[in-house]
Amino acid sequence: FPTDPRFGSRKSHLYSYEGWVLNGLQEKSLAKVGVRLSSKLEISGLSENVYLLKIRSPLFEEYNGIWPRDPFTRSSKITQMVSSCLTRPFKFEYSSGRIGNIYGPEDCPAMCINIVRGILNMMQITIKKSQNVYELQEAGIGGVCHTRYIIQEDRKNSRVSITKTVDQNNCQEKVMKSVGMAYIYPCPVDMMKGRLVKGTAAFSYKLKQSDSGTLITEVVSQQVYQISPLSEPTGVAVMEARQQLTLLEVRSEQGSAPDISMQSYGSLRYHFPSVLPQMPLQLIKTKNPEQQIVETLQHIVLNNQQDFHDDVPYRFLELVQLCRIASADTLESIWRQFSDKPRYRQWLLSAVSATGTTEALKFIKTRIRNDDLNYLQTLLSVSFALHLMKADEHTVPIAADLITSSRVQKNPMLQQVACLGYSSVVNRYCSQTSACPKEALQPIHDLADEAISRGREDKMKLALKCIGNMGEPASIKRILKFLPISSSSASDIPIHVQIDAIMALRKIAWKDPKTVQGYLIQILADQSLPPEVRMMACAVIFETRPALPLITTIANVAMKESNLQVASFVYSHMKALSKSSLPYTYNISSACNIALKLLAPKLDRLSYRYSKVIRIGGYFDNYKVGAAGDVFVMNSPGTMFPSAVISKLMAYSAGSVADLVEVGVRVEGLTDVIMKQNTPFAEYPAYKKIKEIGKALLGWKELPTETPLISAYLKLFGQELAYVNINKEVLHQAMKTVLEPADRNTVMKRIASQIRNGIAGQWTQPVWLGELRYIVPTCTGLPLEYGSYTTALARAALNVDGKITPPLTGDFRPSQFLESTVQIRSDISPSLYLHTVATMGVNTEYFQHAVEIQGKVLTRVPMKFDAKIDMKLKNIKIETNPCHEETEIVVGRHKAFAVSRNIGELGVEKRTSILPEDAASNIVEEPFKPSERASSEGSTMQGADSMPRKHAYSSQEDLRHGTGRKTHKRDICVKLHHLGCQLCFSRRSRDASFLKNTFLHRLIGEHEAKIVLMPVQTDADIDKIQLEIQAGSRAASKIIHVVNSESEEEDESSPYEDIQAKLKKILGIENVFKVANKTRHQKKQPSKKGNTMLTELGTDPNAKNPSSSSSASSTVSSSSSSSAASPDRKKAVGEDENDEVKQARNKDASSKSSSSSSSSGRSSKSSSSKSSSSSSSSSSSSKSSSSSSKSSSSSSKSSSSSSKSSSSSSSRSSSSSSSSSSSSSSRKSLSHHSHRHHSRHLNGSSSSSSSSSSSSSSSSSSESLSHHSHGHHSGHLEGGSSDSSSDSSSSRYSKIWVTLSGDDEIYQYRFKSAHRQEFPKRKLPADRLSSTYPSTRSSRASSRAASQPKFLGDVKTPVLAVFLHGVRNDKKIGGLQLVVYADIDSIRPRMQVFVSNLTDSSKWKLCADASVLNAHKAAAYLKWGRNCKDYKMSAELVTGRFAAYPAVQVKLEWPKVPSSIRSIAEWFYKFVPGAAFMLGLSEKTDKNPSRQARVIVALTSPRTCDVVIKLPDMILYEKAMRLPLSLPVGPRIPASELQPPIWNVFAEAPSAVLENLKGQACCSISHNKITTFDGVQFNYTMPANCYHILAQDCSSDLKFLVMMRNAEEAVNLKAINIKLGSHEIDMHPVNGRVKLLVDGVESRVRNVSYISAGASMWIHSEKQGLVLVAPAYGIDKLYFDGYTLRIQVALWMAGKMCGICGKYDAECEQEYRMPNGYLAKDAVSFGHSWILEEKPCTGACKLRRSFVKLEKTVQLAGVESKCYSTEPVLRCMKGCSATKTTPVTVGFHCLPADSATSLTDKQTKFDQKSEDMQDTVDAHIACSCENEDCSA
Repeated sequence: FPTDPRFGSRKSHLYSYEGWVLNGLQEKSLAKVGVRLSSKLEISGLSENVYLLKIRSPLFEEYNGIWPRDPFTRSSKITQMVSSCLTRPFKFEYSSGRIGNIYGPEDCPAMCINIVRGILNMMQITIKKSQNVYELQEAGIGGVCHTRYIIQEDRKNSRVSITKTVDQNNCQEKVMKSVGMAYIYPCPVDMMKGRLVKGTAAFSYKLKQSDSGTLITEVVSQQVYQISPLSEPTGVAVMEARQQLTLLEVRSEQGSAPDISMQSYGSLRYHFPSVLPQMPLQLIKTKNPEQQIVETLQHIVLNNQQDFHDDVPYRFLELVQLCRIASADTLESIWRQFSDKPRYRQWLLSAVSATGTTEALKFIKTRIRNDDLNYLQTLLSVSFALHLMKADEHTVPIAADLITSSRVQKNPMLQQVACLGYSSVVNRYCSQTSACPKEALQPIHDLADEAISRGREDKMKLALKCIGNMGEPASIKRILKFLPISSSSASDIPIHVQIDAIMALRKIAWKDPKTVQGYLIQILADQSLPPEVRMMACAVIFETRPALPLITTIANVAMKESNLQVASFVYSHMKALSKSSLPYTYNISSACNIALKLLAPKLDRLSYRYSKVIRIGGYFDNYKVGAAGDVFVMNSPGTMFPSAVISKLMAYSAGSVADLVEVGVRVEGLTDVIMKQNTPFAEYPAYKKIKEIGKALLGWKELPTETPLISAYLKLFGQELAYVNINKEVLHQAMKTVLEPADRNTVMKRIASQIRNGIAGQWTQPVWLGELRYIVPTCTGLPLEYGSYTTALARAALNVDGKITPPLTGDFRPSQFLESTVQIRSDISPSLYLHTVATMGVNTEYFQHAVEIQGKVLTRVPMKFDAKIDMKLKNIKIETNPCHEETEIVVGRHKAFAVSRNIGELGVEKRTSILPEDAASNIVEEPFKPSERASSEGSTMQGADSMPRKHAYSSQEDLRHGTGRKTHKRDICVKLHHLGCQLCFSRRSRDASFLKNTFLHRLIGEHEAKIVLMPVQTDADIDKIQLEIQAGSRAASKIIHVVNSESEEEDESSPYEDIQAKLKKILGIENVFKVANKTRHQKKQPSKKGNTMLTELGTDPNAKNPSSSSSASSTVSSSSSSSAASPDRKKAVGEDENDEVKQARNKDASSKSSSSSSSSGRSSKSSSSKSSSSSSSSSSSSKSSSSSSKSSSSSSKSSSSSSKSSSSSSSRSSSSSSSSSSSSSSRKSLSHHSHRHHSRHLNGSSSSSSSSSSSSSSSSSSESLSHHSHGHHSGHLEGGSSDSSSDSSSSRYSKIWVTLSGDDEIYQYRFKSAHRQEFPKRKLPADRLSSTYPSTRSSRASSRAASQPKFLGDVKTPVLAVFLHGVRNDKKIGGLQLVVYADIDSIRPRMQVFVSNLTDSSKWKLCADASVLNAHKAAAYLKWGRNCKDYKMSAELVTGRFAAYPAVQVKLEWPKVPSSIRSIAEWFYKFVPGAAFMLGLSEKTDKNPSRQARVIVALTSPRTCDVVIKLPDMILYEKAMRLPLSLPVGPRIPASELQPPIWNVFAEAPSAVLENLKGQACCSISHNKITTFDGVQFNYTMPANCYHILAQDCSSDLKFLVMMRNAEEAVNLKAINIKLGSHEIDMHPVNGRVKLLVDGVESRVRNVSYISAGASMWIHSEKQGLVLVAPAYGIDKLYFDGYTLRIQVALWMAGKMCGICGKYDAECEQEYRMPNGYLAKDAVSFGHSWILEEKPCTGACKLRRSFVKLEKTVQLAGVESKCYSTEPVLRCMKGCSATKTTPVTVGFHCLPADSATSLTDKQTKFDQKSEDMQDTVDAHIACSCENEDCSA
């Protein structure tokens, strides 16, 4: 085995050395940058194991060019600077292959020593005598890392080769330095897999063995560090380092010790210089910092007067860099120069705050002490300085000194910012050290102790938030003082402080999870604590990444939970986590999945009144990046809105996790502030009466008043930056400010004067400076630095002045603003400059060689305008100048360079674009050149001299093509001619993605994108652009261009139009001429293919006029059937036949039939409204003729059915037939593929005709099911044969069952509109038909449909008009006009928008219409082009059922769209299959109607839905897709019911969501059945003659009380008494009516209407009873008819009620709450506890509560015991006997049988005793009293 290598002590060895470092991408022909050092080394022995090292003729060369084409270039400047230190002698210890200490000349620069370490590192070698292959942790320049050796011997030549590899990712002690990464945590789950930077090194040694020992003859080392910013395996940037050491000669001469004094520089391990090198963005000479700071400041201020100069980020970073090396005195002297120049001060302060050194902090402290800064500057500079500070043992004491200074402590806001900043400094400092020094934590701990001893809430909050920021386990003791687990006093601490204490544990849990989990699980499991505190504990536990046992414990707590808020929160939190895909939640999500199985899924269905956790996140495994957003919504029972909402965003990248941002808002008692009435409830008589009654109830207390509080906080990277706390005083102050007159109000005065005087100024502020650095040594001794620097600068220049008329007087109120006219002239130009540089390379104090990727975004939004706002007339006019010069609104640029700089040549840097200009073009675009063509080309040339020229020419051309092809250019301009402007978007990019398609390669190259506003040459120059907005009633008068588009259509439309109108007047007929008219058009213009489209938005025209002529409709049906002779391909039955308009493959035929059939349906509508612009008039063109209307074109069959009434005689039949036809028509079952002939001979009585109509409608539906059978039904209906169509209806049902029973794919079901089920197609006898659909419903609907105008302008004035004009010489020219009509209040809301071009020649218009047609259907369309006729798109939304689930269908149609839109859509459509695949949808190719798409979403449970998307040539579907939140919608319908109740979505959706939030909000008592506000039902029989307290306001206001008792009259009748304000109201039944007494005065019996004076209360008759409405008191509606009582209270009474109706706090599990606050055992004892006792002999109620003794003796734990009830039981009064009893369950407290206690003594104390057992006893509920004891 080889011996250890050594150098002979009497010999000197000469080696040649070369080491180089290169940075760049791994591909060839891209630029790289680096440096190479070559020299000769002389090593000679001094003494045993000590050697001398001399470096001769070092030479530095730079590399900056295209690899591998360009050579290294010699750099004399670097050589000169570095050789001065390198050429001096060094000593090192070396024995058995190990390097010991290294000695060098004194004050040698750190870089030189590190280069020497790099050289000596090659000689470090560990040889084991016994093994050839071994591994160990070996020390080297990069730390102690895992090393592997392989030794191969060549015995013959006595040579040894050794290979050594070092794994730099696996080190015991790795040498590295990071800056700015304190808040990024390593992910606990996968460490190595996701690391961004990976490195390895390999050494190969050649040793020669001789008698004198083993000698190193050659060493080659190679090292690679690769960084992959997005974890792409191929998208990596590489640092490559190589060293070579070769033995040249060995001379036998002994080295002489150098005569200079040397010092030890330690071992081989790399040492970082005490001051980190400058940022690798620029090199600055730092000889005279003061002068340079002054120069830089002047440069910045002068060049950034008007706008940002391009180099301002670099200059600002330079300023920061200079301030880092400046002493405090230097900074002081600069401050003295500039303290009176505000702009200079601003930049200097920002730069000093961002430096993060001790000197800077001292400087800021001095500023605060001398009061040099204003309030805002102080806040900003303290906050920046502390959060950007470098945390080490020097800075922490100075920061602590700052926060304890009296100046800071005097101002609460400043103290808050400073303390939070200080605690962040401590957090960063302690994250580097193993143990955190106590002194650092002390200031914050003192703050906490002081807050507790003085009981100051604001200080408690601050201390806890600071402890939370520090995150040190040493603070747990302090936190526990605020938590309700250990200290008994903590229960007095307000809830919001307890919550802060729990949140303070979050960061601590990273360091000590077990302890924190232990405390939190106690809080979560303790049911006596407030629910908000427990929910917060739950949220924090899950952040500590608990293991399965703890998660199971939490699930166990939730199982036994009686508080539904907590249960819902825990459940939804676990559910959200179980779905998470991020790696760091992997263990939790699998544990939650298991634990969820323990919990009841009903918790998933809880509504939004309960607390929830919503989590949205995603993870891209191939890029190892992910993000997750959590929203915690915590509700407290007594609030209308959530009491706390916390939302946070976390990012995960490459094995690290960071909490990006978190915002929390907490609200307490705000309901009271919002609903605060000035009604003095306490002065009303009812208040005193209710208080008296309360005393009679056992243990009743009114609820404590909540103190109003709003608090919000903001965290960045897990550190709280600021919070705000608005308490009662602040709120009252704010209310006062708004309400009182201005002369007493300084704030309003100041605002008013500011408006008068105008505001002018300029403000520039660097808003962010982010610096991330990660430095590792390379094997050459040069450091490799990865850095990222982000600067964000914001500026705003504003000049605003205003004028208010009438001018504001001294005593004005804010409401006066609403009456005034405001004129504003403003010139505001805000801009934001974001600049980011990412670098990788060698960075030393002498030179920098790095790859640099820089990106910048500059946004400017100049706003110069004059505005006039007339509040009274609701008019706004804004004028601005047209574009005179080019304005870049957004500019983004991005470049990648290789950069070399050195300090010898300042200001000269070499930059090479990484992607060379002539880089190979995209391989896709290269032509293929066959070889023989290439050769023949050469041979056919004539004349040798022409050849090269030709080639040169072609190659140049190719090159030009090549470069041209690579630069992607894109310019899009939107021209606004009449405004003289154009908005252009331009994009240029060339990148290296043609080499490899990774994100990193896309970043390499140049990209530029900008949005520019440019002037356009117009015919007429424009002085101004004017925008006018007019809302309200005056909008109509402003309209320039009449919107009514009918006028233009008139000339194109038919000559029949006016005759028709007259005839209509005379005859009252609707449908006569339409058919002829339509068919004529049909002949003239062939219908356009495939344009079948929904036009009309009314419902049913036929119903309007039952006596339409039968001839017309018969023409229609025949024409439709005759034109439809084309047989079609068959389709699967039941596939989706619900479409109103099915488009046949053979489009011509079908569209003809549809148009003609729809014509009769449409005539009534279009002719009835003349000025229709919402759709083209029906007779105008084939476009409209081929489009058929939605529900009006109810198919030819239904129109024929409506016609039969003309032949019938009686009026009754006609009404019934019309109603049935309307039902069928609006059920839209027109199917083009089934063409049958209905020729029904209608004669005979009225009953026969109406029955035929019902049958025809049902048969039409059956056709739509069985698509293509062309049968002829000729049913001869004579007499009253009501079963004409039994065959078709039965077939319809059987088919549905076939479809449903088979195990079909989801997309084969059909969507059934809800409207069909509301008017089912059933057979009904004639006489029943008219009664089943009473005319109230359908005929009212249909008449309304017919009267609904096509153009809302006919009936409504516009709500809004907007005009955009150019103005020249005060004359308006051209422009656009937008008019909005809305009919919101009607039963079917509708809105229309018209945009028209005001230029004279143009008839371009855009018309949009959206309306709700009926309870289940909404539709919208958009038409545009010449008179809105060129293009059209429409959409409709229908609710209904899909495969027995409630569903909604959205349908989009586009019969005609411009080619540009179509091409964009086609481009987008290519991605649909791929996107669907990625989202996990199943796909099926299928021919669906072209030019329409449908999405059907069916709710299969509140948390899951089925989705079917039907596109023209495919169906995408997915079953049981999980919704992110449970939907509060839809009736809970068992699937078994075939005809379920339909949910009226448009009418009820808003109220359903509100109801869902409110809960029941209605308490009803009917007979013995009681339903509480929270929807809990129970049976309870009221004892006779006693008043029960049903519902009362339990807040401190005691606004009302409702009592009820059984009435004397009859068994089921009740009487009620209401105490409300100054009234006492009695309602009791007399002779079948309800009698009303108000304050003892009787009111009349019929049609009561009583309105009270004072506070609002109204009593009136309704149905059989009375209604009381008193919204000011919180009673929305109270209805009483003697049998039933219904009370509806306002939402803001939630949680403030009590009585038998419950608390209205959504806690269904805790409904039986007795007056003393405990829960009753059952409904009976609950009811009894709310009985009002009366005095003996005076009242009718003879019952009273008393404690009872259990009759039997009990054996309890082996002791004979007697037991007394712990809650009272109803008993008759003294002297009365019970006539009726009922069993109740009560708790008993037991005592030994021989104890002296009896019921008589200490009677009341039994309710405070512990409960030992439960038993049932009899309670009395009716008594007879002969000899009542009146003294009792």
